[in-house]
Amino acid sequence: MSSAPTEHGAGWERWFVAGLASLLLVVPPIVRELYPFSLPSMFSRAIVRLAHYEARDPRGAPVPLERLRLHVPEWHDPPVQTLGRDGYGRRRPASAHVLGEVASAAEVQRAVRWALRHDPTLPAAVTVTQTVMGRGDDGALTVLSRAEWTITREE
Repeated sequence: MSSAPTEHGAGWERWFVAGLASLLLVVPPIVRELYPFSLPSMFSRAIVRLAHYEARDPRGAPVPLERLRLHVPEWHDPPVQTLGRDGYGRRRPASAHVLGEVASAAEVQRAVRWALRHDPTLPAAVTVTQTVMGRGDDGALTVLSRAEWTITREE
């Protein structure tokens, strides 16, 4: 019997293992961002306070938060720039709402007023309600604060 196929297979396996080991030694120092392995998003940042926004026009109809720059930018999405490339993740419009943080009244009003001025299809005034939730004294989830503003195109 000939052992040529066994020797050929063993040579291929050696090259494969050597190549894989080389990649494991060379790639990590060069490539710092390799989503999702280098940027695990689930459970990476605990949310202490959560702001929830609602927006309504003068008739009481809901207004989409993304159009008012109050949407939640999804932080579990892959980063927009990975391996030096653009377009791997999704670039969402700017927002005054950062998940886990509470925007001030001035930040909310500035963002909404900017949106109202730059989008003529939006109503002239909107009422924005900000509800902040978090842990109460007993550790249970509770409403920490609630604020409401009526914001118009003009100051």
